[in-house]
Amino acid sequence: MLRPAAHARGLRYLAVVTYGRTGSTVLQAALNSLPGVCIRGENYSALRGLRQYAQSVAETASRHHAGRPTHPWYGSARLQPPDVVGDLRRHVVEYLLRPPRGTRVVGFKEIRYEPGHFADYDDMLDYLIFLDKLLPGIGYLMNVREPQDVARSGWWPDRPDATASLEVARAWLVDAVDDLNRHFGAARPGERAVLVDYQSWAADPAALIDALGRLGLPRDDAAVRAALATRLDHGPHAGDR
Repeated sequence: MLRPAAHARGLRYLAVVTYGRTGSTVLQAALNSLPGVCIRGENYSALRGLRQYAQSVAETASRHHAGRPTHPWYGSARLQPPDVVGDLRRHVVEYLLRPPRGTRVVGFKEIRYEPGHFADYDDMLDYLIFLDKLLPGIGYLMNVREPQDVARSGWWPDRPDATASLEVARAWLVDAVDDLNRHFGAARPGERAVLVDYQSWAADPAALIDALGRLGLPRDDAAVRAALATRLDHGPHAGDR
């Protein structure tokens, strides 16, 4: 069991941001091959609900300061939004991410970033910025793949709007890399957010190894190459990754 204060003792955080059938599970395996790195799988975007909760508490605290039990906003005077976010952080680390002993970097991958999961680009970007409030200093590994290739893979052929939706999703992630680095004042390109392309790293693992290095992750080039060379069998059209 993780001690409640473990997240405060030097843990770093990483989010793999992508859409379905982009090789994200192979990418997840490559990250987990690195020493001290634990990247969990998808969680149905569970943290999006925490964003709404934290925002509601913050808005209540900033707009109302009622202490009387006869007031419609009774109790708002004592709300402490930073404490709420801090406790949410403890909960996420302890119960969702569950880093094993010796972990230095912990995080998760999620594929639910195409239109339909977010109202628009600004909604998605706001959520990614919230992740930094929840998990301070989080890095973003944005993984994309050509929409036409993805549209032929897995469940996507059953969706008539697949290519159009995927083109928007890819554009969102590409734009978010620059916007996140700008928002956080990254001193160097890729310091907080890095873009990787499935076609590039599947053909040459060095493309991924370089990107992981720019995010400051521990290195084990041989382990990454071995993970990328292992074909995973899951879901329809598994051979398509």
